[in-house]
Amino acid sequence: MTSMKQKNQHQRIAILDQMRGVALLGIFLANVPGLSSVDTENLSPVNEVLRSLEEIILTDSTRPLFAFMFGLSLMLLYNRLKTKQINPYPVLFRRLFLLALVGAVHGFAIWSGDILLMYGMAGFFLLLFMNWSAAGLVITAFLFWIGYTIGADVISYFSSYHLSLEAGLKGLLPDSKEPPTGTEYLIIEFSSMVAHISFFLFGMYAYRKGLLTIIEKRRKTMSLLSVLFLVIGLAGKASLYDRIALHPLESFYPFLVTIGMILFIVLLGTSKGSMSKLLVPFTSVGKMAFTNYIMQSLVFVSLFQSSGRTVFINLGIWEEPSYAFALGVGVILFAAQMIFSHLWLKEFSYGPFEWLWRIGTYGKMVSIKRKAE
Repeated sequence: MTSMKQKNQHQRIAILDQMRGVALLGIFLANVPGLSSVDTENLSPVNEVLRSLEEIILTDSTRPLFAFMFGLSLMLLYNRLKTKQINPYPVLFRRLFLLALVGAVHGFAIWSGDILLMYGMAGFFLLLFMNWSAAGLVITAFLFWIGYTIGADVISYFSSYHLSLEAGLKGLLPDSKEPPTGTEYLIIEFSSMVAHISFFLFGMYAYRKGLLTIIEKRRKTMSLLSVLFLVIGLAGKASLYDRIALHPLESFYPFLVTIGMILFIVLLGTSKGSMSKLLVPFTSVGKMAFTNYIMQSLVFVSLFQSSGRTVFINLGIWEEPSYAFALGVGVILFAAQMIFSHLWLKEFSYGPFEWLWRIGTYGKMVSIKRKAE
């Protein structure tokens, strides 16, 4: 029984890494235009199709997926520390501070599209909810989602007011710059954090409720829901694509796509057949998501001009590449990261950035070498 329990636990951890890997790919591909400074105003028909598919499938759906994973993982680490009778708050505080610090450096010095600072900031807020019940977490998540995310769209659509936290806070500043610097950058990160709070909380709820187990046990129902959410969500996003005017369901459809993705990944990863092997390549790249995310930025701002910040500004080989070319480079890079991550984790227990993060989190040296089995 113990062996079976350990096997099931290992499978669930692998699914979390795979989900993180899929989310990392989605975020990266969605970031490709910004990372490469693609001219999105003058796209050829082929590039327009590729850009449309990226917007419909990935935009506003993969970041929430990563936020869901972050909330779930934070709750998982919290409970592990409690089980070991370690006060989790100092450990998590250091971990989140380091994440936010790296995010700030990444955003200010390398590329302005950083998400790490946002996740670090959100983590401090999430510490307030660690002891909440599953019911409390899901109710609060829905209140944030309906009251803020959906509510802002509905009010903006049916009234003359355009509710935007980011625009409102920026309006308090004497001037606005592009690309954003200083206070503007912090406003963007804070606004993004608030927009994703519901997904962080949904992730925490998923861990508290044991949703992975529930999804596994109700495969038929969850499979139908996954297909339903993905079809409605993608169709809805497609119908609103290139729409200039606001729409009350603008945030609703991406939400359905995200939930559909979560269900699909869990169902695929826990399937008994060979289909589950489709997610295996995402395991290692997901375990090293921190390292791979930073490396994606470093590689792209080194290759493409006009996309970097401060240290990497105007550094690169290509300027305003076609979307297809930049996307191709992105796919090749991610494939290389999948191979590299797999080979690296055969010799080491953590990715380079994950290792340094772990040392800073626990305040002691940790061996990076994998123990002989």
